[in-house]
Amino acid sequence: MSTDSTDRIRISPHPAHQALIALLASAVLVAPAWSWSVAAVGQGDRPLVAAVTGALGTALCAAVAVAAHRAAAVRVVRDGRVRARAADDTLEHEAALLADHLLPALADGVRSGRTVREVLAAHPPVRHAALDRLLRAAGGELDLAARRAEHARALIARCERRITELDRAWLPPLTARIRTDRCAAAEAADPSPAPTGHLPLDDALASLRDHVRSELLAAARRTDTVLAATASCGARLSAGLETAAEHLRVLRETHGDRPEVREDLVEAGRVLARTVRTADTLVTLAGGGTGRRDPLTVPLPDVLRRAARRVGARTRVRARGAEGVEVLGQAAEPLARVLAELLDNAAAFSGPDAEVSVRVEGDEEGIVLHVEDGGPGMRRREREAARARVDSPGGLEVVDGDRTGLAVVGLIAARHRFGVDFGTSPQGGLSVGVLVPRTLVAASGPVPERAGLAS
Repeated sequence: MSTDSTDRIRISPHPAHQALIALLASAVLVAPAWSWSVAAVGQGDRPLVAAVTGALGTALCAAVAVAAHRAAAVRVVRDGRVRARAADDTLEHEAALLADHLLPALADGVRSGRTVREVLAAHPPVRHAALDRLLRAAGGELDLAARRAEHARALIARCERRITELDRAWLPPLTARIRTDRCAAAEAADPSPAPTGHLPLDDALASLRDHVRSELLAAARRTDTVLAATASCGARLSAGLETAAEHLRVLRETHGDRPEVREDLVEAGRVLARTVRTADTLVTLAGGGTGRRDPLTVPLPDVLRRAARRVGARTRVRARGAEGVEVLGQAAEPLARVLAELLDNAAAFSGPDAEVSVRVEGDEEGIVLHVEDGGPGMRRREREAARARVDSPGGLEVVDGDRTGLAVVGLIAARHRFGVDFGTSPQGGLSVGVLVPRTLVAASGPVPERAGLAS
């Protein structure tokens, strides 16, 4: 391995030390030679020989020291290059190990829940000090990031749970309380207790909850105000139209024998009757009352005539079993409105000259008025849908375009405990039965068959 090669590199001596050793060694060799050469010549030549050989010996020693110094310096440079090359190889090897194995293993281990120490213990250590510090710093940051991610996941899960609680356990009961009793809903405390370990998220959700409650209450107040104004305007409109219809009946009785005006008066009567019924529909959908005061009891034929006049088809309506039957005054106008909607539907789906039958029957629960036509009728699925619309009528907020008749029937039936059911008439068309409870029936005496309601 490249890390071992650096340990086997021989450490060269310092060039100065090498030069000193060479100088001393050469001096040890030169000194005896200089002494022998001086001793070998005559007494007269010794000074000259001593000076010459001493200078040569000194120069030789200096040259040897310089050569040794340079040779040692070259070895030092060469050894430094070898060590640098070995260090580069080691750094490259451990950097590749760090990038290709250790860091990915560290990231995978931290994601799987293991600690940095456990991951590093399963891999060979990094000998390079700087890389080891880098690896441990990266591991610490990954560990911190993992803890932050876990905290964020826990916070998100808590937020989802709180929002789900608001959506499923808090909002539906609140809207139901607002529909039934707005004042109680405004004063009601929240059903869900504050969670343990309060966080800024809880403050934000509490603020959102308060804002939603205040907006729902404000919307309910605005809706009530609009509905009350709509019902009031519709009632005034209906009263004015009723007055106009009465004037028109007077004109028809006065000038009905004049052919040039009779048809116009009849057509104007039909248009006005439909307009009156539209105004009544608006009042009913807006939650308003009938606005009409009847006597204590009202004969059922009068109720049928009142309903037939509102659809402009009283000459086409035939009643059987209505004579001798009376209903309480409080039920007369609501029953007339229900019958008007059903008669209008029956007349619309029958032929232009076909009759619409109202058959009255008595039973233990009260009286049942069957409105029957000879139209195409309804399939089972359509009857079930109509029955569901009557059972859950809603108000102006759920009206579907012009399809308001069944909603009106359902609202009035719910308020006055009428029963409504759909079936098939003997003529093959639709038969709608309206049950008037016995508590609203004043008399259910003889029920002979009657020819019509034209009078």
